[in-house]
Amino acid sequence: MRTLITLPLLTLLSGLTYSSIASSEERKTIYMTVWRGCEEACQGFHDYVETNKLPIDIVLRNVDRDKSKLPTFLDEAKQLKPDLVVTWGTSVSKAMIGSLEDYGNETKLGEIPVLFMIVADPVGAGIIKDSTYSGRPTVTGIRNRIEEEVQIRAMREYFPVSTIGVVYSSAELNSALNTEKLQTLEEKMQFKTIVETYELGDDDKPLPNQFEQKMQSLSEKGVDVVYVGSSSYNLSNRDAFTSAALKHNLPVASAYDSMVTESDALISVSNKYYRVGQLAANQAKKVLLENIEPGQLPIAELQSYSITINMDVARQMSLYPPIQLLRFAELVNVDKSRSE
Repeated sequence: MRTLITLPLLTLLSGLTYSSIASSEERKTIYMTVWRGCEEACQGFHDYVETNKLPIDIVLRNVDRDKSKLPTFLDEAKQLKPDLVVTWGTSVSKAMIGSLEDYGNETKLGEIPVLFMIVADPVGAGIIKDSTYSGRPTVTGIRNRIEEEVQIRAMREYFPVSTIGVVYSSAELNSALNTEKLQTLEEKMQFKTIVETYELGDDDKPLPNQFEQKMQSLSEKGVDVVYVGSSSYNLSNRDAFTSAALKHNLPVASAYDSMVTESDALISVSNKYYRVGQLAANQAKKVLLENIEPGQLPIAELQSYSITINMDVARQMSLYPPIQLLRFAELVNVDKSRSE
């Protein structure tokens, strides 16, 4: 069982939380900074450490979607000098690591090793040089994104796709990069992209109650599907997002499994975040306990992905999956769709 200990603050922000595993070995410390709490990937990381009884303590910091906390967390990490910093998400990773353009092969953390996870496009974000190796001695990470070409092919196994709608916040770098990547495939895969962006307030966060308007606009422009490739905002507001899409008879395809399993998206092609977190912990073990320089490690990725279909939504939209897709897909809400 994990022991949680609250220690005195080094900063004026959130409490210091440790995950402690009993061991007689010299213990290592990880400073983990997450964007929206300890979700599935963070939990997978912690569980891997606990299950394997690794001599590692984890200091957890939650940005809670507030970028203004990041400079303080960066300063705190540099003061603590942990054995490894782990970052979750594009905004957190770029703020804690720094870009190649600004820092070259070095990072904001100096000599402290760092491992990123849940970054939609680490190359496009300027965190690493290519998708195989980071090109930075102290940096390694995990690739978790399913390529957009795979996403589109999966959609087309299900229904015709010639126009794809995207809605995102321009304040989320990962969303902008993901949309750009989608647009680069237009000529090759013969589709067009219709983009809607949320109106932002003074705090750079989307103003409320825009989903209905955006979905109506996409419907009027004739999109075949609304695609959510990378958007913390859409994921956090998945019920309102998918409900508005359904109202306008627009299927939602997502790279987030939970938009299908916990809301009303129709299909997802994804890597389970829990498994991504476990893979990240395995990578951390290589750095901390096998003494491998982070930059010498390949950028790791899972070797398979999952297709999930929401059968209740399929029934509502009269979009029943073809047999060739049923062979590979995990079906959710099957009983619900049958009972109504």
